[in-house]
Amino acid sequence: MGRRWPALRPLTAPLLLLLLPRALPGAHCPEPCSCPPDGALRCPGPRAGLTLLSLTYLPIRLIPPQAFRGLNEVIKIEISQSDSLEKIEANAFDNLLNLSEILIQNTKNLVYIEPGAFRNLPRLKYLSICNTGIRKLPDVTKIFSSEFNFILEICDNLHITTIPGNAFQGMNNESITLKLYGNGFEEIQSHAFNGTTLISLELKENAHLEKMHNGAFRGATGPSILDISSTKLQALPSYGLESIQTLIATSSYSLKKLPSREKFTNLLDATLTYPSHCCAFRNLPTKEILAP
Repeated sequence: MGRRWPALRPLTAPLLLLLLPRALPGAHCPEPCSCPPDGALRCPGPRAGLTLLSLTYLPIRLIPPQAFRGLNEVIKIEISQSDSLEKIEANAFDNLLNLSEILIQNTKNLVYIEPGAFRNLPRLKYLSICNTGIRKLPDVTKIFSSEFNFILEICDNLHITTIPGNAFQGMNNESITLKLYGNGFEEIQSHAFNGTTLISLELKENAHLEKMHNGAFRGATGPSILDISSTKLQALPSYGLESIQTLIATSSYSLKKLPSREKFTNLLDATLTYPSHCCAFRNLPTKEILAP
């Protein structure tokens, strides 16, 4: 008679439990969505009365084309805290005629957003993509929003190194606020903001940003407000500064010289790093010039 090994049996069940996929704390796949582990998210409509879609802590791997097709009453979609998400495919957010807000946040393994992922969203007024693993600036040129004031927030994406030319072309809103802070930017290329009407441009806390091409603002109107605090910029472009009314450049220790004061024809407020900078503006019709 063979020898028994009683200790093996009680260990088997816990081991199997460890191998089975488990829902993350707080995970909830709301109706009408399907959220298979390591699969594709699908939220088909129509769904009467559904205006907010919150997708958090989900094990999905990708968001495919037409993932939200038919959800015509949804106003806000939030995707966050989903570490399994790797890819958002073209046309994922397409033709959602009442959608006004998209938040994609704290998805650190999201490395690729295909061109055309955001398409034909006429009422979109706020798009936030923060704390992801993407390596290129998302394509926002096909949103075609008709909202007067549009806010684009791209922040804490440490693997994006460049703002390329024409990155925002096609965003023909009357006014745009770009909140591009805390990323891995090293360079802003010529014509980066071409085709936009900029109210505010926040480039603060891009700790590796050293170069802003002299033609970065070519083709753009504005910005009225420019914040380059806590960057490594060594120079500002000499073209396109005429619209700036508020300049913020605190903790910008590499920026030791500013363009000639004649370039800042509409400047009203400036908060700068070095006291010597203020001297360059003393004869301008400014309202307030401050240096820490």
